[in-house]
Amino acid sequence: MTRYSLLSCVGLVGLLAVAPVHAQENDQDGSGLVLSVGGGGFSPLTELDDPGDADFKTGFRVGGGLAYQFNRYVALRGNFNFARSEGRDTRTGISPIRGVKFDRFLYDADLQLRYPFASGVTPYVFVGGGAMTVNPPDSAPDQESFTKGAGKVGAGFSYQIPRSNVGLYLEGAGWIYNWDRYGFDKRQFDTTWGGGISYRFGL
Repeated sequence: MTRYSLLSCVGLVGLLAVAPVHAQENDQDGSGLVLSVGGGGFSPLTELDDPGDADFKTGFRVGGGLAYQFNRYVALRGNFNFARSEGRDTRTGISPIRGVKFDRFLYDADLQLRYPFASGVTPYVFVGGGAMTVNPPDSAPDQESFTKGAGKVGAGFSYQIPRSNVGLYLEGAGWIYNWDRYGFDKRQFDTTWGGGISYRFGL
């Protein structure tokens, strides 16, 4: 995420937080299902080797999820994301990742802890885990897809539009897993960031 984008997101959240307080419908604080869709960036932060010669460029991700909100403070979420990023390798010779666009399928569940304000802004944190499937393109027949367990942690902000079931959100998450294919064996830390829209079905 560029510095300008980050400052813009922080500014938007700040404006929402100090906006005039609107009366929220009581059922927004109770239990319910929340459907969300969104997109943004995918940024691997670690290299595949110790010298730092092989890594991945920043890519994109799209996805969505379904959550069950137990009350205004706690929710359990199930998520699925698709991400794509291109490998790069500054070493000489043939590289198994250089210029190859790898697809990643990220699926997980997490526990979300929320703290809603009367303005409709809700900061939250979450922790969970799942799996990541890395899939090379058909143009790389010698490279097989693989799946690894992954831990996940992150934080975000949501904004519930007054007298509406529709919400907006911004969040970032970190993924920790092990990459042990194509001649590399190293712990990886990838990030996803962006925003989207949600719809709450009150129960």
